[in-house]
Amino acid sequence: MLATITEPSTLTDRQLTTSITHAHRNLTRHKAAFILHLAEFDHRGLGGSAGTVSWAVRTQDLSRRTAFEYLQVGRALRDFPLLAHHFSEGELSYSKVRLLLPLLTAENEAELVALALAHLFTELETLLAGHPRPNGRPRKARNRLSVTVDEDNGGLRFWGALDAERGAEFLAALKSAELALGGQDSAGPDSSTTRFGVPTSTSLVGSLISLCHLARTNPEAKTTAPGAQVNIIIDSDDRARIPGQPAATTPDLLRSILNGFLSLQIRDARGRILHLGRSSRLLNRAQEKALLTRWNHRCATPGCPCTRWLEFHHIVAWAAGGGTDLENLIPLCSTHHAMVSNGELVIVPDEVDPSLLRFRFPGGESYTSVDNGPAMLDLAMGQHADSYSHGPVPKGDEELLDVWEHQDTFDDITPVQTP
Repeated sequence: MLATITEPSTLTDRQLTTSITHAHRNLTRHKAAFILHLAEFDHRGLGGSAGTVSWAVRTQDLSRRTAFEYLQVGRALRDFPLLAHHFSEGELSYSKVRLLLPLLTAENEAELVALALAHLFTELETLLAGHPRPNGRPRKARNRLSVTVDEDNGGLRFWGALDAERGAEFLAALKSAELALGGQDSAGPDSSTTRFGVPTSTSLVGSLISLCHLARTNPEAKTTAPGAQVNIIIDSDDRARIPGQPAATTPDLLRSILNGFLSLQIRDARGRILHLGRSSRLLNRAQEKALLTRWNHRCATPGCPCTRWLEFHHIVAWAAGGGTDLENLIPLCSTHHAMVSNGELVIVPDEVDPSLLRFRFPGGESYTSVDNGPAMLDLAMGQHADSYSHGPVPKGDEELLDVWEHQDTFDDITPVQTP
């Protein structure tokens, strides 16, 4: 084992990948043991009058913030044995544990743990967005803004905080400004502006200046970019959410729907769009909006959080007869679209059940989206796991394609003589 750690260059590509996976699982197990034991240490009162956090800082060389976080998580895990078990087995990462704990009750523990076991963190975060919290409605962030003028140079300093709903409106306004004046002003955004997602970090100042210009000139033209809208999605269970801002609470979002400066999309249990809003009469915009709603306004690739550089990919290529319709289109970021183009990533519907969309990565790594929902880990698919019995596979994985080779006829087979 030591040789594996000190001499990674001796491993094959497959061995290196496997070693990383095993090391992370073992790391998770040890972290779970540390956190659970720290909570038991605290429960027994062994930290003395200074407390467990001070003891952990002193003896385990942790920062106070980290020690406090671990202790809080450990205390919470004592009430949820199923979550603690899967964490201890290395089956749930620390990130997933922290995501689940604020939402867990004794009644929903089994359901949410099963959800976490079946999905990657990015997809799990989407599935849990807007989920009710057991201790009632969380305290809403207070909207505040402070503006001062620097007496030395006349410059402006400002600082503020916005709740999730007002924050979404602000980001949408910045996006609208980024698109409206991009390339027209020396202080404006750069030429890499994309219609999707929030402004890039390098263009935030320019976007704000553009927003000021828009307010002062009172333009009447409205942008049609999805990134310049407050998008609120309502799912079949009546939970409302803002893509990319999972902390927004359902009651506040339902109230926000009353104002006209947002884009409302309502979905049924199978991810189909029931309502698209007023712009649905425009076919191309409606298709775009429907696809973004279906895939949570980001790249559809499992584990990819990209919301900016999105392109729309034909699952069955146009040249191969694939149509430009919702069932054959999928949003991909430019990176994953390039991976599809060069054969490094394969996206293929299941031959038997087209509602299962397979995402195949090199090395037999496969994820499945059911009815255009967040992709699930292959292990969680059970009998519906990717059998690699049809369709293309990533370059180098051709040996994984389990195709039954059979004869065209049985004329040359000698029949078995019965006695």
